[in-house]
Amino acid sequence: MPIAITEATIHQLIKKEKTQGDESVAVKPRTTVLPNDEVLQQLCTDLINMYGQVANSNGTLGIDPNDHKWPLALSEYVEGNLAFMPFTDASVECIATEMRTAFLSNGGYALFLRYQVDVQDFLLVAMLKLKEGAGVDAETLDLKATLNIDLAHLNEAARVNLTRWRANEQPHLTFIKGRAKSAPVSDYFRDALACTNFTDSKHHTEKVIQAAKDFIEAQEWATSAEKKQAHQDMRARLVACFEQSKIDVPLSTVAAAIHPDAPDDFLTFVREKVGPDSYNLNDRFAPHRKSYIGLKRITGKMGSVSVAFDVADVLAERVKYDPDINALILTSPSDELKSIIEENAPDPDAAA
Repeated sequence: MPIAITEATIHQLIKKEKTQGDESVAVKPRTTVLPNDEVLQQLCTDLINMYGQVANSNGTLGIDPNDHKWPLALSEYVEGNLAFMPFTDASVECIATEMRTAFLSNGGYALFLRYQVDVQDFLLVAMLKLKEGAGVDAETLDLKATLNIDLAHLNEAARVNLTRWRANEQPHLTFIKGRAKSAPVSDYFRDALACTNFTDSKHHTEKVIQAAKDFIEAQEWATSAEKKQAHQDMRARLVACFEQSKIDVPLSTVAAAIHPDAPDDFLTFVREKVGPDSYNLNDRFAPHRKSYIGLKRITGKMGSVSVAFDVADVLAERVKYDPDINALILTSPSDELKSIIEENAPDPDAAA
């Protein structure tokens, strides 16, 4: 999907690993925006694509004015009271302040990128690292050492959907959160930008169910019967997955339940959808029972009549719908149920 870069710049933070304190970080600022040329376009395209693959958490920006300085600066910038470069200067100082307390963190290049995709306005902040490589001198054909941006190890990045943020919609933030031992190393970055994890169980469960339905619909099916069967199988597996992991379920486990043959296909499908209809799913979440129970339990009302039965009853044809008479038919009712209905049914002789 094409991106339209609004403005971008980069600053350097110089710090050796296993150091901390007031003198441990030096900032080397850039004073102007980066030229919007082919080099920037290619870097940003690659960066956004990589970010889409590794961003695994959704959230909101912190709102405590005493602890969360960066959202205040962002608000000033978005409202037009602070120009882009002064905003990035203030932002890199927020990052440097937290980096000085992080013993294991090391320096890098803070890239600030504002861009648009369709009608959505984004701000991406990423700490970029360099890697050693080799190049060829175009004049002499000699080999020479080079330093290249290493997007393969993108561990510290966050993106604000400014469109959603201005509309006070949640979640409006995505970010990278490492796993287990690696996560604390990059805590300073998330703290600097006041990244707050969005853990709404209902949101995640409903979005996963919608994504699963969309994924099935997006596949190529030979017949409508095959697609219908795929939906039924998916719903059953997804319910079993949620029932087994009621407190916390990894998105990768959910993907395996939705598409056992190739779980990564579902994960790619979810991550590639951007814009107002993006799914905004965390790497882990708690299933919301009231949201997923509808995958196995059907409830409804007809006037004052309430009905409730399992999907399994429909599959076993214990409950049927007859379109000719527009009626639900319950097959093989119990003797007790038949007796109660007969006792309360109108007397046909009296009607005559």
